[in-house]
Amino acid sequence: MYKTLIALTLSLLSSAASAEQMYRWVDDQGIPQFGQQPPQGRSYQRVDIISAPPPGGTLRAPAPLTKSEAPSEEPRQNQAANDKAMEAQRLEQCRQLQANLHTMETNPRLSRTNDAGEVERIGEDERQALITQTKIDLENYCKN
Repeated sequence: MYKTLIALTLSLLSSAASAEQMYRWVDDQGIPQFGQQPPQGRSYQRVDIISAPPPGGTLRAPAPLTKSEAPSEEPRQNQAANDKAMEAQRLEQCRQLQANLHTMETNPRLSRTNDAGEVERIGEDERQALITQTKIDLENYCKN
C-alpha cells in the first residue's frame, strides 16, 4: 500500500512537470492541433501554460479588458432604469408615510398586532412619538 502511494505521488508530480510546455500547429486540413511534443518538419508555436496557484496561495490578477470587452452604454442604460425604479419606490414609500401620518393624526384609537398575533392598543404617548417620528422621516426622505 505504501509503495503504491509513493508511485502514485511520483507519477502525478512527473505528469505535472511534463505538462508545463505545449505546442500549437496547424495540420494539413487547416485544423489547429496541440501537443506536448513539437511536430517534425512543420512550423509551430510554443504555448506557455500558467499553472494554477497553490492551495492557499495568491490569486492571479484578471487580464486587462480589451477594447471589445470595455464597458458599453448598456450598463449606463441599466443604471438609469435602476435609478428610475428606485425613485418610483421612494415615492411610493413617501406616499405610504403620508397616509400613515394622516391615519395617526385623525384616529386617536390606534391598535396593532404584536408578534404573538394579539391585537394591542397603542397609547397616546406612543401615538404622539410615532407621529413625530413619521414627520421627521417625511422631512428627511421625502423632500421634493
